[in-house]
Amino acid sequence: MSILLQGGRFKKRLMPILLSVALVGCSNLFDSSFTQTLQRDANASSEFYMNKLGQVQDKEDQQTYKLLAARVLITENKVPQAEELLNELVDLNEAQQLDRTLVEASISAAKGANEMAESQLRALDLTKLSPSQKSRYYETFAQTAENRKDVIEAVKARIKMDENLTDIQRRKNNVNKTWALLHSANTGVINNASDEGSVALGGWLTLIKAYNDNIRQPVQLSQALQSWKSAYPSHVAATFFPKELESLLNFQQTNLAQIGLILPLSGDGQILGTTIQSGFNDAKGDSTIPVQVFDSSTTPINEIIAQAKNADIKALVGPLLKQNVDAIISNPAEVQGMDVLALNATPNVRTINQMCYYGLSPEDEAESAANKMWQDGIRNPIVAMPQNDLGQRVGNAFNVRWQRLAGTDANIRYYNLPADITYFFQGASQDTAGLYVVSSPDELAEIKGYLDTSNPNVRIYASSRSNAASNTAEYYAKMNGVQFSDIPFFKQNDSSQYQKVADSTGGEFQLMRLYAMGADAWLLINHFNELRQVPGYTLSGLTGQLNADSNCNINRDMTWYQVQDGHIVTVAN
Repeated sequence: MSILLQGGRFKKRLMPILLSVALVGCSNLFDSSFTQTLQRDANASSEFYMNKLGQVQDKEDQQTYKLLAARVLITENKVPQAEELLNELVDLNEAQQLDRTLVEASISAAKGANEMAESQLRALDLTKLSPSQKSRYYETFAQTAENRKDVIEAVKARIKMDENLTDIQRRKNNVNKTWALLHSANTGVINNASDEGSVALGGWLTLIKAYNDNIRQPVQLSQALQSWKSAYPSHVAATFFPKELESLLNFQQTNLAQIGLILPLSGDGQILGTTIQSGFNDAKGDSTIPVQVFDSSTTPINEIIAQAKNADIKALVGPLLKQNVDAIISNPAEVQGMDVLALNATPNVRTINQMCYYGLSPEDEAESAANKMWQDGIRNPIVAMPQNDLGQRVGNAFNVRWQRLAGTDANIRYYNLPADITYFFQGASQDTAGLYVVSSPDELAEIKGYLDTSNPNVRIYASSRSNAASNTAEYYAKMNGVQFSDIPFFKQNDSSQYQKVADSTGGEFQLMRLYAMGADAWLLINHFNELRQVPGYTLSGLTGQLNADSNCNINRDMTWYQVQDGHIVTVAN
């Protein structure tokens, strides 16, 4: 008994000594208790941390706030500012230096310096990292893998990242990013990937394969996703199902009882409306779905919607005129419970449940041009736009797409006269090998003539505005090598449908495009749920390869043509 008591008294005398030793050890890593914040998630904005930095006097706390701000600046795509903050850091303790290395690796990855980032990460002792820091460690590895287009390695890093995340929203975000990686991957990469004995990786691969195998059959896809959830109940993607797939779990196939078609069929817009209606009716063919037609030139849009509701119409195609589209956008409650395929878009477009926007947008052509030039290996194009509202809109659309492809702004220039374009190449990058231009046929011929003299090796890409029925054989003889985008319907110039449309429109290309738009409007409204709910669902239409983005803007992937020896041929997109 005395020995036990003596042992207890000895432990009591020893504890203060052990505690002081432990605290000495901690103080080497965390001189300030606030520095421990570096081991946790940074949930505030960079502005918040910079404001705090100006409020504290303690030097160590100032360095900690700089590290927190730098970390968040990277996620805000403000890498140069993050680098500036790191350059200001002085007299860091061990914990701060460790976190600095994590931030430096993240910056390297953001700049595409993959080997540097991975070298910085490997210099770290994983045993000294908290779970939050480990999640950042693996996130940076995921970024370097993504930079190298190595989807599987990026997914594996994000799986390790999830193992160290505790915040629910961060786990959800990580699931969505992991799914986005897999969704963007080539099917060959997915099919050849091994799960390497990992249940987590195996679950992800099974999920993306179920998606890819059933993308053309949305009903079966919905069933396949339900089966996957049952097979992998403990998988992180079953707990936090990818947001993009949520609507598919309860997918219902499009089933139309009747359709309301809203077009201007009299007055100034009559030729537009009747041409679209002709394409719509021809695509409808022998379908038994009733179509009630409303003339928006004679009846206000709110009255048309009321009449459609009274007729129990649940699907509307139209309106076409922008002011009528804006009227619905400003009062979406009017069309609640109805599927609406607007045949135009306006600057006021916004996400409205059960409403999609489709039209022959020049912005679609600009995005297609950015994709085409990037695929053709052009990295520093000059984009020549007319000095007007159209040029501003199309130039902006090209630039948004180019930023996603190249991570930098495109060289957008605006011209008043075709001769202006020759000056755009003065002082331009030496590897400027391509020009994208929106112009009339005559303007394009003039531009081509100037560049043949001053910059003969520049590849010219143009929009459909330069493709007109009035272009002669003599015109095409001077346009050799020029590529331009237009609707795929023009590839079918030997078909009976093409000949019929050409005869009814007098061969006017703009009217033929409107006919094709009407035909595709029928196609789209009959696959409305699929487009809205199935990510990546694509239809082959007369106006392009059609799919919907997250706001249900219908995107058109254009067909590309090239003038070769005076003849127009299709080229690979």
